[in-house]
Amino acid sequence: MKVLAVIPARWSSSRFPGKPLAIINGEPMINLVWKQVMKTKSINNCIVATDNKRIFDSCKKMAINVIMTSKRHLTGTDRVYEVSKKVKSDIYVNIQGDEPLISPKSIDDVINLLKKNLKKRIIASTGYVNIKNINTRYPGGVYLVCNKSNEIIFLSRYKIPFDFRKKTIKKKHVGIYAYTKKALQIFNKFEPKDLELTESIEILRLIENGYKVVAKKINTPLIDINYPNDIKKATSFLKKK
Repeated sequence: MKVLAVIPARWSSSRFPGKPLAIINGEPMINLVWKQVMKTKSINNCIVATDNKRIFDSCKKMAINVIMTSKRHLTGTDRVYEVSKKVKSDIYVNIQGDEPLISPKSIDDVINLLKKNLKKRIIASTGYVNIKNINTRYPGGVYLVCNKSNEIIFLSRYKIPFDFRKKTIKKKHVGIYAYTKKALQIFNKFEPKDLELTESIEILRLIENGYKVVAKKINTPLIDINYPNDIKKATSFLKKK
């Protein structure tokens, strides 16, 4: 089964413009993400999908496969869908371009989870990490809740579920999505609706329309690059490795 990784990389960002080319430990962030993806066992090829010539030229200089995509896309998955119309594959993996420390094994785990569930009519998969002390260590991000079959019930930027017992371990979402081609076609067919627009979480488009997405606990460093100050944290982590 052919698996293509796609790293969406746009220039515009209200919090951190030009983030994909931010230098971390001497390298552009997009290069670090690409290197992690290429260490996986499941992926046959990796493409950066961008809407900006500076990112395109930087990738070309580093011998990274890259294609130009529309500036009109609202989400990374929209960008992956455009790639799916140009490059054939059985599974497409959306890997966020601001995850320079993503574990290669965690990417493999999310891909294998989708493969394992294809006969159950599952069309997408993703990953999460379990965390405690959420308010002090991991204040931001996206959180999810699943049923007993590991199918996602809901994702939110609020720290769900409410911890009435003060003992709940939260599931923090990690920016990896594995899609079948059918999933991308379905995603593109529907317009964003209330839940997706309210939370600004694209995978809710599938869930809100009745499609199943499964999630798996993975092990990967939790350092998201959302603001310029986050570069220092990532650089410090890499220097300690």
